[in-house]
Amino acid sequence: MSFSVRGKNAVVTGASSGINLAFAKLLASNGANVVVADVQETPAFKEFQQGTKATKVLFQKTDVSNWKDLERLFAFAKSELGPIDVLCNGAGIFEPDWSGFWKDTETESYKSFDINVQGLVKGTRMGIRDQITRSKGRKSNETVGVIINISSLAAQYALFNQPLYSTSKAAVSAFTRSLGPLHQEFGIKVVAVAPGMVMTPLWSENPEKMKAISDEDVFATPEELAETMLELVESAEYEGGTVLERIKYKTRRVLVDSPLPSGPGSTMSKMDLIYDDTIALLEAERKAGAAK
Repeated sequence: MSFSVRGKNAVVTGASSGINLAFAKLLASNGANVVVADVQETPAFKEFQQGTKATKVLFQKTDVSNWKDLERLFAFAKSELGPIDVLCNGAGIFEPDWSGFWKDTETESYKSFDINVQGLVKGTRMGIRDQITRSKGRKSNETVGVIINISSLAAQYALFNQPLYSTSKAAVSAFTRSLGPLHQEFGIKVVAVAPGMVMTPLWSENPEKMKAISDEDVFATPEELAETMLELVESAEYEGGTVLERIKYKTRRVLVDSPLPSGPGSTMSKMDLIYDDTIALLEAERKAGAAK
């Protein structure tokens, strides 16, 4: 069941920068109206918004970990554009210092889970509630809406240094596969893209993670990921429940029992450096405890 974004309405979270901004731009250039939802506007987003004339590009300040914000986002999008035909749950964080397992500074919950998992799951439920009203019933053989989630190669890798991120993305992949039957039953296609290494602010604005990178490492561009995401949304080749891996030079479907990712752009060449940082932190904890 193919699906064209032309003339459709889309909501993209986390789209002030990076992969999601590139996807929002591609949606607009292909004839879709877009609501960008993020915690703040960026100069790059404002330039995109001001330069887009053929379709509507709107902004709604949104913290996806706040369900009231999500409710306001959906109400805004529906009032300004109408039905939400495409939802991209793109907002995510890459286990920053302020929400990390090892430094463990949070006192109530891990924001990494609140954003990467809880916000995505709730957003998906709200998207389904909107899209199912346009379903023509069971087995109608028509795609009425698409929800695309952002997973990661980290869903398969066991990342000792970023266990919250790895776990959260594994949850995204499992959640997406679980909703596969919605496509055949009601025409709602829930899919996920699993990017490898992509040079975005999640990397470039994080010196601790950047030190694991060398000139040998290969990154895909946000624009390359956006092209894959659009294909995943529109092509009848990809049914609901698909998790599509994208590294620099190739894509592949990721199944529950798929082998680990391989090839340029699938891992960092100096991972041992940040591994050593984690070991040093734990060794300091051990010594401090032993000294008491």
